[in-house]
Amino acid sequence: MMRRTGLADLLIPFVLAAGLIYALLRIGYESLPPFQWFIVLPIAALAIAELVIARRVRAAVRHQPQAKPMTALAVARAVALGKATALVAAVVAGAAAALVLRLLPSSGEANTAGHDLLVGYLLMLVTAGLLVAGLLLERAGIDPQHDRR
Repeated sequence: MMRRTGLADLLIPFVLAAGLIYALLRIGYESLPPFQWFIVLPIAALAIAELVIARRVRAAVRHQPQAKPMTALAVARAVALGKATALVAAVVAGAAAALVLRLLPSSGEANTAGHDLLVGYLLMLVTAGLLVAGLLLERAGIDPQHDRR
């Protein structure tokens, strides 16, 4: 049986990704092209889609009158998708945090660093939304009538 995603399940990948990406950025940031702001758009679209799916799954699991029925396998897949999304969002948020930490000291020196810092902030914001959407999708499949384990 799968257990709910906890804080430690998200904090460990976040810290590991942040440490690894920070080390890589210290070595080779100057050789990277400038980051583009539109890299956050697919992540934002995924977060919105998962929020919509979470609403539908929650309605089906709670047997709300307007809800379309879903098979148990579809609900289980949605829960697994939410769990996986939350873990990936933690990794991407760690990478974005590493980018921000790497660029904060040099943001005033170069135009590119200031732009990339803004992209890092946007990426952190959008991945936080994706993390929330993943957790909501994971928890949408929990039957409120069933005992909590």
